[in-house]
Amino acid sequence: MDKPVDVSGSARSTRVPAAATVPVTGRPRPGTVALHVTLGALVQVLALSTWYATSAVAPQLARHWNLDSGEVSWLTSCVLLGFAAGALALGLMRVADRVRPGILLPLGALVAAACTALPAVLPLGFAHTLALRFLTGVALAAVYPPGMKAVASWTLARRGSAVALVVASLTLGSALPHALRTLPLPGWRSVLLLSAAAAALATALATTTRTGPYTSEPHPLRIGAAWQLFLNRRQQLVTLAYLGHMWEVYGLWTWSVALLAALPGSGGPVLDVPGWGPFLLIGIAGAVGCFATGSAADRWGRVRVTAVVVSISACCCLLAPALPLLPDTVTAVVLIIWGASVIGDSPMYSALLADSSDPTAVGTALTVQMALGYSLATAPVFLLPHLATHVGWPWALFSLAPGPLVSALSLRKLQNLDRTG
Repeated sequence: MDKPVDVSGSARSTRVPAAATVPVTGRPRPGTVALHVTLGALVQVLALSTWYATSAVAPQLARHWNLDSGEVSWLTSCVLLGFAAGALALGLMRVADRVRPGILLPLGALVAAACTALPAVLPLGFAHTLALRFLTGVALAAVYPPGMKAVASWTLARRGSAVALVVASLTLGSALPHALRTLPLPGWRSVLLLSAAAAALATALATTTRTGPYTSEPHPLRIGAAWQLFLNRRQQLVTLAYLGHMWEVYGLWTWSVALLAALPGSGGPVLDVPGWGPFLLIGIAGAVGCFATGSAADRWGRVRVTAVVVSISACCCLLAPALPLLPDTVTAVVLIIWGASVIGDSPMYSALLADSSDPTAVGTALTVQMALGYSLATAPVFLLPHLATHVGWPWALFSLAPGPLVSALSLRKLQNLDRTG
């Protein structure tokens, strides 16, 4: 019989002492596992559609409120900051350990739905909308990390695929508002309302969420353990690689619309369709990247595969200034590869950090790592439009390259550390 493991956050660690585990009376039926994993992924897709709801209609909102590009960036930055604050607060208070996922996830999805719908139905100003965007991020912190933990607890042998599925759901959900723009809707309010309706549906579905058998007794968070991210060499390298990843991914996701608009032909007839290009780049390519990386990591090793994927992303980033000069087909291929690789490595960092942490401090490490990463991600989101006014969007996106390059270098050092051991 499979032994249960610690699934704090999204960890796939197997380094849990037997005394810490909850006894498993029997394996769940395959149909039950498939049902709960699929349901958990669907909840993520629907609820996380609120994340980029305002960003997808940013041009319309800019005209509505007479905003410049710097002010528009706050529509995404506030969600990132809210998510970081929510993840840190909920983690330190151990809310996911104390509140059943069938209660916590619906509550988070419902709050996200309400905060997304209010600007569409009430005459709210820009400042009030930013406050609601921050609250949306806080609410999604009650959906994504606890939802990943719940999904991972249903399988042990195929946990890598389950975690990859949840991250793929994040990419599809984040990109969903862009797909909604392809519909013949009357205006930006319709996109917000449809995103809110999707989150409301997630609220209903999430009430059936429950934790599976492959879990462990929760350990109290230890504030002192957070310092290991800065003192332990292996955790230093994993955290630095994760931060480099976060520097790049939300910068590309947020401003992919602007990048596509700045390219001649927007990368070909497929990516040129308003809304469909960002959905393909972020959602479809990102989901495929998550699955491919997860499968490859199980076969060839997490550190090696993650280093390869983030190196591919770095190469695409370095090619950004050349995109306007390339044939449309080549541009489209580069962008799709970039969309797949920029998020494909994401599931691996939590697993690598869990492998590097004391089993009793995994929750603390993952909570602090996530808070640091999402806080850092706000910087390129805010800075890129200011840079683009001087050098254009392809060169502005080029400035994201230090992130994946630092990640690749850190992972290379981690490989050497593992070899010398």
